[in-house]
Amino acid sequence: MSLTIRQSEILKAIIEEYITCAQPIASVELVEKRDLAVSGATVRNIMADLVRLGYLSMIHVSSGRRPTDRAYRYYISELMDEDIISVLDEVALKQKVWDVRYELERLLANSAKALSEASNAITISLTDDGFMSYYGASKIFDMPEFYEIDVTRSVFRIIDDYNLAKSILSKTADSNNVSVLIGREIGLANMEPISVISTACKLGKKTCYIGVLGPSRIQYNRVIPLVRYAAELLNEVGENL
Repeated sequence: MSLTIRQSEILKAIIEEYITCAQPIASVELVEKRDLAVSGATVRNIMADLVRLGYLSMIHVSSGRRPTDRAYRYYISELMDEDIISVLDEVALKQKVWDVRYELERLLANSAKALSEASNAITISLTDDGFMSYYGASKIFDMPEFYEIDVTRSVFRIIDDYNLAKSILSKTADSNNVSVLIGREIGLANMEPISVISTACKLGKKTCYIGVLGPSRIQYNRVIPLVRYAAELLNEVGENL
């Protein structure tokens, strides 16, 4: 079911605020922070509709609302404005790739490090024949989603297990698209507050995967183009391997 223009506007505002603060969003807070040109009562009614439609959830009746997986999926496909990659990020990624362009394992490791630094999340890179590198595991301890020990344990299971990581990242269909798995789509217990953004690339004859693992409130508008750009660089280098 498509949302109305007003519903979409309110949902986008809620998602963007939640991405920033990681706290349930109340209607009064939304009216104060965003130029919505509608009353608080109208915002409350629209938020109630979005709860009924499955785009928002609430912990308590009196608490604010937070986006569901369905909301993030709608945001990515219908509402998101992708960021333009900064020159600083372009240079950092390109330099780390280009400096080791003839050394496959260092190439993937450097790519994971550069992408993790740019996205502020865990990044995994792996080949289809057993090599895996990850970077940024310490970053998760600053994110409230990982205060839950079962969530953190599941994340560390992925980065410690090549076969498990490959099974998740290889859900990427091909090297022309960036895949986003949100919450239960990952197919692993306790991953409800997590998203994986990944894509495939070719390095010589090897199929490789690179992915970012972070909270489901990750900055999709920033991370998706970063993952795409990293894959484009790797594909370019891979033509000469």
